Amino acid sequence: MRITFLFVLLSVTTAIFSQPTGYYNGTEGKSGDDLKTALHEIIDDHVAYSYFAAKTIMKFSDVDPANPDNVILVYTGRSQANNTYGTGANDINREHVWAKSHGNFEGVAPMYGDVHNLKPADASVNQSRSNKDFDNGGVQHPEATGCYYTDSSWEPRDEVKGDIARIIFYMDARYEGTNGELNLTVVDAVNTYPLPEHGRLSTLLEWNLQDPPDDFERNRNNVIFSWQKNRNPFIDNPEFAQLIWGGQTPESILFGNFAIMPVAPVDGEAVTVTADVTSGQSQISDVKLLWGTDPDNLNNTYPMQSSGGDAYEAEIPGQNGETTVYYRIKATDATGTQFSITYNYYVAPVFNGTIVTIYDIEGQAASSPYEGEVVSTTGIVTANFGENYFIQDGPGAWNGLYVYDPGRNPSIGDSLVITGKIEEYYDKTEIKEISGYYHITSNNPLPEPELINTGDAGEAYESVLVKVSNAICTDDDYHSNYYMWKVDDGSGEMLVHNTSIFEFEPVLGKSYDVTGPLNFDFDEWKIEIRFESDVQDGQDIFPPEVDDLDPVNDNMIKVTYTENVDEVSATDAANYSLNNGVTVESVEMHSFLNNVVYLNVSKMNTGDYVLTINNVEDLAGNKMENVETEFHYEGTGIEEIKGIAGMELYPNPAMDEFTVSITAKENMNIRITVSDLTGKKLLQKAEVLTVGNNRFTFRNHHLSGGVYIVKLSSGNGTEHRKLIVR
Repeated sequence: MRITFLFVLLSVTTAIFSQPTGYYNGTEGKSGDDLKTALHEIIDDHVAYSYFAAKTIMKFSDVDPANPDNVILVYTGRSQANNTYGTGANDINREHVWAKSHGNFEGVAPMYGDVHNLKPADASVNQSRSNKDFDNGGVQHPEATGCYYTDSSWEPRDEVKGDIARIIFYMDARYEGTNGELNLTVVDAVNTYPLPEHGRLSTLLEWNLQDPPDDFERNRNNVIFSWQKNRNPFIDNPEFAQLIWGGQTPESILFGNFAIMPVAPVDGEAVTVTADVTSGQSQISDVKLLWGTDPDNLNNTYPMQSSGGDAYEAEIPGQNGETTVYYRIKATDATGTQFSITYNYYVAPVFNGTIVTIYDIEGQAASSPYEGEVVSTTGIVTANFGENYFIQDGPGAWNGLYVYDPGRNPSIGDSLVITGKIEEYYDKTEIKEISGYYHITSNNPLPEPELINTGDAGEAYESVLVKVSNAICTDDDYHSNYYMWKVDDGSGEMLVHNTSIFEFEPVLGKSYDVTGPLNFDFDEWKIEIRFESDVQDGQDIFPPEVDDLDPVNDNMIKVTYTENVDEVSATDAANYSLNNGVTVESVEMHSFLNNVVYLNVSKMNTGDYVLTINNVEDLAGNKMENVETEFHYEGTGIEEIKGIAGMELYPNPAMDEFTVSITAKENMNIRITVSDLTGKKLLQKAEVLTVGNNRFTFRNHHLSGGVYIVKLSSGNGTEHRKLIVR
């Protein structure tokens, strides 16, 4: 259905998220701690993203203006592909400018993932910078040749000295010890680690003046503002740093209470700018409004008229849609002429055209009847992943649409009208090549997610906000499957995608409720998760399962369940039975792991066994019935394997991979198992040893940083080694 609309639009696009009118109202006349407190109250409580999400945001905040697929690395200045993150010498790292060890906030939200403090950096250069404070001097870095360093300080290249200073100033003002956060403090010293301090203040103040904000830094501030909804005040107004830490006093003329009317002007609509202008020294003699469409060239000058008391106003003529107008006030008193902060507003275009509903675009079929056509449609943003977002026009099937629109970055809850080309991208209906973008309103309620079964994914729910309930995690190994894990509510498995915005650590066997838009790509259906509340603990309706069974010796078996179990039922020996004449004599629960029990059994000999479990309950009362687990017991379990002359792990600590080196005195079959400290098996392979040296290499796809146990077992014993992964 095509419907003709006239929309008078009310807000801004991402590209125009500059310093909005009145953002710094309340800072006028303040200095020192009073000004820092005022700024803190403006920029705190920002929308927090994970450290994981920073890679996506930095694609846009640190984009190379000459190549949109690259970012600029902070210390080298090198332009590099924005997807080359890793641990290799020339890979990209996410550099914490305020080093995370200065206060020890690794993994602590929101500080750890605050993108105002994160910059893309060359990995080896980042390692050289380490957690050093900032100061002048030292030896030249061999790769980042504009940088110099000592054992306690780092001097960045001249082009980013001010950028670095303003990031450190932001962190001090943003994190003041409120809401349980750290109180970060910039100090005139170096080498105060691990205190929550960073220096050297006097040098940073010099750099702030030496290297003022440029277009690259201003764009970075605007992009991060579009995500986090807070700004770095010291980029907008570098003089704030001198007022807080440099001993500068406020000027005699104060500008405050900025406002515009209308708040959201549209194509051709005149705008009245109002502000209070006062002087503590003498009477104001002249007030003018300077404005233009280039922040560095405000070449239009209009006199401002008093509207009563200290208030002044002037009118800026109507401008064309999709124009950003910048303005500031110039005032004179007996001490001289002074200028206000520069603010801006965006003139929205007016949409006067025909709307095709999302329902009609989807066409209730695999392919859209509008494929290849340019259409306009409307909906509310239900998810945003930086390069793409989803919109939906009401709840239910056939009402969702995928939008490919890199860098626009609308907020969830925005109501939009967009114009673009409909395409079937590998059987996914999407709108791309966006030629018209109209923001109507913000903070709209989202459509209720459609409740579906995990086995119900299909065209009707493509790009629709959906929810699955009480779905058991059947595969938690997302690292080896393109960041996707699996859930099943009994109707079939469903993929859940840990996106570039939010990463969730699922637990195998645990029940979850999962919400998000249903996406289709690479011939797979998956729920895209957007934030923490998209994954909730589900109601547990399934009994526990055996995750791992390990015969410790001939009189003990370790059983690991997929979830915590009820101690009374789990330690009742009558609930377990073994074949081959072996009896379960008693059961003990692990001292602190409530999903692990030890069965004390009569003597086992080498051979195959079946353990049968009945009536063991989880904490929700779900009971196991006649669950059989087969296992093989290989012998006495002595600590040294006959026929093995030596076993080594290298490198240890390991990063991307490690190697098990075994010197064998005879040919034999062995099994290599890698387990975490709870005993959960993470990697396992069977191998054949030949006389001499044998090497087996493991890639660390499954292992995050931590300590692991590598177990080598054969028919005549076991060997254990500790492995550290960084």
